[in-house]
Amino acid sequence: MRFNVELKSKSTTVDVTHYFCVDPLVVVKFGMESVSNANDPLSPAILPGTPEQDAFPIKSERLIELAKKLFEEQVGVQDPSALADDFRFEFPIISLPKKDYIKAVSGFKLLDAFPDMNPHPYDVRVDPYEPNRVWFTVRNTATHTGPLKFGPMSFKPTNKVVYGAPECLSLIFNAEGKCTCYTGGYVMDRRLGNTQGLGAMFGVIAAIGGPVLKPGSLIYTLLSLPGTVGSVLYGLFNVMTLGLFFKPKVSSKVH
Repeated sequence: MRFNVELKSKSTTVDVTHYFCVDPLVVVKFGMESVSNANDPLSPAILPGTPEQDAFPIKSERLIELAKKLFEEQVGVQDPSALADDFRFEFPIISLPKKDYIKAVSGFKLLDAFPDMNPHPYDVRVDPYEPNRVWFTVRNTATHTGPLKFGPMSFKPTNKVVYGAPECLSLIFNAEGKCTCYTGGYVMDRRLGNTQGLGAMFGVIAAIGGPVLKPGSLIYTLLSLPGTVGSVLYGLFNVMTLGLFFKPKVSSKVH
């Protein structure tokens, strides 16, 4: 897919059925052309090291199969060898290398607290600008029927139902088919659900009445700082949040 941008003027007639307005003066047309960064005068940002479209050996259909299988198997929890040695877990605030990620999610007993948790994954697709990345959406639901331990906090069953806002997730792969990065927890519409506009475990905790960090708060901002200060604060905070954002196996089949 390629976005073709045209400027509107008083003398321009636009067939709005084929366009999507993002600004009063700009109209974006959706086409079906394949993306070519080389021919784009102002290409969008991509991760450093992203392969060229024709250089990545895994075709889109196969990449989607790998992503679905990996997510259904809890993103490396069942089989850590599916993750590359340089794997990174990148969610809001939390950033973990492979070793720390596996340790965190393996010890987090989320299904004991939410036996019916279902992420409802859907809309899986390969990024047209990053041929090694698969995006998809989740809308978590769960019922809090068991005890939950979250860092130093413990929550008795509340029988409250979690209705998560839609969240955008992605899985990035190398040429060998190993996952190099797992991103997520990014809310697409904070108005939906009862998670106070938060994603991942922050949203789950909010829905059952627990204390959470909110985007824009002082602590949230400090933990997001780059460099040494942010790293030190993150290290202290991470002690309390090992196991954050675990995606259970139950009903995790991607449609």
